[in-house]
Amino acid sequence: LKRTIIDISQDQSELDFDEAALSPPFTFPEYQRNLLSDRLVSEMTDIGIVAAVYFLLIAVTYLQMPEVATFDRRIAGIYAAGFLLMMGVYFLLFMLSASQTPGMKLRQLVAVSRDGVPLEPKTACMRGFGYFISIVPLMLGFVWALIDPEQLCWGDKVCGTYLKKL
Repeated sequence: LKRTIIDISQDQSELDFDEAALSPPFTFPEYQRNLLSDRLVSEMTDIGIVAAVYFLLIAVTYLQMPEVATFDRRIAGIYAAGFLLMMGVYFLLFMLSASQTPGMKLRQLVAVSRDGVPLEPKTACMRGFGYFISIVPLMLGFVWALIDPEQLCWGDKVCGTYLKKL
């Protein structure tokens, strides 16, 4: 298969068909499609890690509540918002520090730029933001990779990154 890349971020007077031939293999949809199961397992692992830590936080805060306080929808909403925020911070910090989360490390995946190098801090922050906007609408940004022609989630789309198998 031959892939054509059209880059609108720079002035391009004509289409560069040779650039697609020189693209690294991990930028192709077939490569990303083969990583979908590893991506899913890594994301579930990361969600499990955050959920376990957050469950401990909930248990501690619930035990500290006054006896007259009841667990109602308002408190459940606050806890749910806190969980989503914690997920976003978790992904942001791991992208900044290592370009991979513990779940990605377990599945031997790393987030890289189009050149195949680990993420620069600015790109890692953008990917962290992409994770946040993927998480808020009930994880739909991650599900997007299943239907996207390039098999990329919203975090990848926002900052132009790819997953690569180590």
